[in-house]
Amino acid sequence: MTQVVKQLCLLLFLGLMFFSCESEYSRTVKRELKSGVVHEDLIFGMKIGQTRQNFYDKCWLLNKQKLVNQGPGNKFARHVMLIDSTQENSDKVEMLFYGIFDEDKIMHGMHMKMSYIKWAPWNEEYHSDKLIEALKKKYLRKYPGNDFLTIDIKDDIKAFAKVDGNRQILIYPNSDKDVTVKIQDLRQKDLPDQ
Repeated sequence: MTQVVKQLCLLLFLGLMFFSCESEYSRTVKRELKSGVVHEDLIFGMKIGQTRQNFYDKCWLLNKQKLVNQGPGNKFARHVMLIDSTQENSDKVEMLFYGIFDEDKIMHGMHMKMSYIKWAPWNEEYHSDKLIEALKKKYLRKYPGNDFLTIDIKDDIKAFAKVDGNRQILIYPNSDKDVTVKIQDLRQKDLPDQ
């Protein structure tokens, strides 16, 4: 083999190794952002790009309609929802939520904490792992498109990420009770190497 052929083979091998090291998550994010598709919907008619004042005004209206109230420590709005509104006797979930804002007070996502109302340490059917599965189904119905991918985040915690265009829905457990859900605009987020 000539030296040139050996170098080409080495470059091809290194290129294949680099591509195979990139995760499915990273490839999906790159592909979706490159698509140019923009999703702005969050929850309760709120949208990416609104101001903090828009968020407060919407929460005020939702409170007047008795759909939300003040969450613990006045750090979140609180809403009780059915995990599956299409199902009779669906379980109730407490959702605490607050917008994700930049330094200019523009909303680039929504941070939510959820738990089953019926949660108890001995009641395993209402633990966070079961809630995660129910939430994945709920968000796949509400936001059709790509499926959830499993990714590793801090301290070996498994998370589930759904990426469609610029929007990522990230779900992960905080404890046996609580689950975090974040809907974020990937155009405004520092992306981890997953």
